[in-house]
Amino acid sequence: MKIFHKTPLALGVAAGMAMLAASTGAQATNSGTDLNLSAKARSGGMAGAAYTMPQEASAAIFGNPATLTQFKGINVNFGASMITLMDAQNQQQTTITGGVLAGTSTNKSNSDANNYVIPDLGISLQVSPNLVIGTGLEVDSGLGADYRDDPLSLFAGALAGAGLPQTGVPLLVEVISFSANLAAAYQVTDQLSVGASATIGFGLAQLGTAGPTIGLDALSTALGASPTSPATGPLSDFGGTTSSVHDIGFGATLGATYLVEEGIMLSATVKSPLSYNYKNIIFAESGATTVHGHDGYQDLTLQNPTEVIFGVALDNVIMPGLLVEADAIWKNWSDAQTFQDVFEDQWLLTIGAQYKTGDWTYRAGYSYAQDILSDKPNNTLGGLDGLGSVPLGTGPFEAISVDVIELVQVSLVPVIWEHTVTAGIGYQITDAVSVDGFVSYAFADTETRNPATLDATALGLIGVTGATAVDTEYKVNLDAEIMAGIGINIALP
Repeated sequence: MKIFHKTPLALGVAAGMAMLAASTGAQATNSGTDLNLSAKARSGGMAGAAYTMPQEASAAIFGNPATLTQFKGINVNFGASMITLMDAQNQQQTTITGGVLAGTSTNKSNSDANNYVIPDLGISLQVSPNLVIGTGLEVDSGLGADYRDDPLSLFAGALAGAGLPQTGVPLLVEVISFSANLAAAYQVTDQLSVGASATIGFGLAQLGTAGPTIGLDALSTALGASPTSPATGPLSDFGGTTSSVHDIGFGATLGATYLVEEGIMLSATVKSPLSYNYKNIIFAESGATTVHGHDGYQDLTLQNPTEVIFGVALDNVIMPGLLVEADAIWKNWSDAQTFQDVFEDQWLLTIGAQYKTGDWTYRAGYSYAQDILSDKPNNTLGGLDGLGSVPLGTGPFEAISVDVIELVQVSLVPVIWEHTVTAGIGYQITDAVSVDGFVSYAFADTETRNPATLDATALGLIGVTGATAVDTEYKVNLDAEIMAGIGINIALP
């Protein structure tokens, strides 16, 4: 632990390494896979509303870089937050109407990805009366789900009466993106400031299955194909398909602030996409589908979306000591590679308040997010041609591919929280040093999908039993997500 006392930079690096060692999985927030300033000691207490008048250097460096001109002298902040997901459950339920198999079967799969530690570091330096530069390190996005111990079932065991075993697919995803930013801001006039930042990102990813599938051979046989000859049928059992891969990406942000009058400020920010090309991340059986790459391995590009942000802040306007900020964030998921197959464009609204009295500071916030899951997902994920023996993309099994992606929506990328409330507190230890903490609570939510093509296939298999309908529902039940963080801020003249 002595290393933590050396420098703030050492703390940031050590915290990042500790996160990699301790994390069992990443969970996103209601802002998609991105954190959007919501995991910082001060901004987190204001629901991430910090694109106009941020209260810590890292929020300026990773938010709107033009706001760096609000940080005079030397400013350093460092800390960490922890995300805890109470429960993430995928429920597969199939109802058979008519015949001897009539009834409802349910299978519940619980994800093991539930804890995530997030480091945060920001340093700003005023180099002239009008010029401020800054640098920092953070985790900007993450996503995780782990069904290795609790595999998903296509029909929840409802076809067992027809001699078909319950299928099991141990899906897994984990994506973590670190960002190191270098930012600069210039105060053009007393009212106008402009800024820019450059981002170097380091991404880690896994996607696919970890462990063997079960029941697909028998299902393929029932469809009239030989499990040993997957080229004649869509399915056969397979083992793990994923590997741990990494890549480096680059991005940029432009921002501006305008002081309308004393205490009233407007802001605008544009953030470019940040892309990672993960090579050989997932394997598909070459006999089952046409794949690219070598030996059936496929590449996957993940891209964080373009963001456009508008904000307004009122400082000491409503009452002395009170800051209120509201930011509207548009996220262009429909053009973000891979995510465009499962997500749609999204608006976020964040509102935060801060009240200072003596040495104490109190914060509160609320954020609302539009539903992000597309009602019409594509037939592939980032252009993948298959997962093991499961085909994706165009071809004779295109309709089934859409059903598979719907299952992905409610298992691997279920970012469905809409409402989040936050609270924070800070104490000024000395004139230069303060300590801050926050908690946030995202309310539980659910989402469902109905795989119509798989249902029609199942009905064709069991029609001889007198069944007249098969109705399957894939449902994700996301419990509350709690985030808590603490940090230290140092401000020197």
